[in-house]
Amino acid sequence: MAFHPFISKPNTQAIALSTVVYGLLYFVFIALLKASMAPATLVNTDTGLWGNQLFMAIFGFAQYVVPGLLVGYLAEKSPMMHGYLLGIATTALVYTYASFAYSDNPAQLPTSYTVLYTCFVAGVWCSLGAVIADHLRTHKPEP
Repeated sequence: MAFHPFISKPNTQAIALSTVVYGLLYFVFIALLKASMAPATLVNTDTGLWGNQLFMAIFGFAQYVVPGLLVGYLAEKSPMMHGYLLGIATTALVYTYASFAYSDNPAQLPTSYTVLYTCFVAGVWCSLGAVIADHLRTHKPEP
């Protein structure tokens, strides 16, 4: 595996494209969750995919790792740094959306601790994808 510095000049195009891919996955995830829910008028009904822990784990994991794979492949340098920058960008995207969605009820907006925690977790999962993609991109098969 080739040496890649931990810090380099950020590849903004790779981060931007990966953030768009994350946004698309995020909205597909939310649409699937909303579409699977029973009508609110029914009492004690199935919560749809919200209650399916396997779906939530797989899709929740994939929505961070897949854009991480993309940024790691496109960035060509410093995959962990680009993964963390992507994690920060995805967190900013989600909380910007939340600020518009809950603008009528600011009490539902997350605290700064929640935002920082989300940045950390998103950075870890995006960095994992970025490192895997960087390894696959630079891995040369043995003859």
